[in-house]
Amino acid sequence: MKRISYEEIDFAKGGGLVPVVARDVVSGKVLMLAYGNREALQSTVETGFAHYYSRSRKKIWKKGEESGHVQRVREILVDCDRDTLVYVVDQLGPACHTGEDTCFFSSFEDSRGSAYDQNMVARTVELFESAQVAKRRWVKDRSRLYYEYLVNPITEGIPPPEPEVVEWIANILDRIASPKAEKIVTFEALGIPFAVLLAQRRKKPLVIIRKRNFYARQHIFARVPYASGFERGAYYIYGLARSDRVLLIDDMVSTGGSLIPILKILSKKDVQIEDVVCVAEKPEYGGTKVVQDKTGFSVKTLFQLYVNEGRIKAEPSPYLLQALRGQ
Repeated sequence: MKRISYEEIDFAKGGGLVPVVARDVVSGKVLMLAYGNREALQSTVETGFAHYYSRSRKKIWKKGEESGHVQRVREILVDCDRDTLVYVVDQLGPACHTGEDTCFFSSFEDSRGSAYDQNMVARTVELFESAQVAKRRWVKDRSRLYYEYLVNPITEGIPPPEPEVVEWIANILDRIASPKAEKIVTFEALGIPFAVLLAQRRKKPLVIIRKRNFYARQHIFARVPYASGFERGAYYIYGLARSDRVLLIDDMVSTGGSLIPILKILSKKDVQIEDVVCVAEKPEYGGTKVVQDKTGFSVKTLFQLYVNEGRIKAEPSPYLLQALRGQ
């Protein structure tokens, strides 16, 4: 990367000031836009903390000097015209004076439900409908012979989906899920790619519920037997404590056989479950209703998948449609 000196930055174009964009190093979110002069830039470089120039107060100020929500600067980027800067920062606490993580927490009225979102919905539907149906022997009870397992690009990663689609799904999950969670929780399964992105976007720890025992009994928060439509086993939960506020995320809900025992044990151990989200559901198995009936928790999904004679029909869920309307 080319190195730019102080003398090469065009402060003159803006009357001694240049726009400065602060971007979070972990989530990639744009946090704020402010202005800086040469002195503010020098203070930033010398101290390692973001400094700006206040146009209203006519003075240099350090971000977080009163609130404590400072920005530790990892890198400073300069645009091609050398008249705009980007501070890549570690943000301590919210960036916005309103208490929001970023100053850009509002959406322009015509931007949600946009042509881009509609295009992404259509692309995701197409990928779900390209799934191969693999019949697995039904193990949960004797009501069925087979469980129809969908091998698809989105929740199975076969073939691997385009990164843009996965990122878009993570963005929508971020929109519909409660912002109050302190930890993101997922299963040692196919929801991990989405959970990782969501945890990164929110700068929250990721807890993965495992299918094997890694530690001695005293280190296990809980051991939970489960039975899905096609397998039985036990989950081992590490990294949680009573009173933790969590967001539970998974790739697919069908029978509810995984979600129900986890929700019950977390509730029993006083973990605060802020929300439950899944990328897709298979309504024919009734999982979302069963989860609601047995645990009291609603499951928010993005797509509903219907299987008929080996063919899949994918539709946006009500939660997805609400998110696209900005509700």
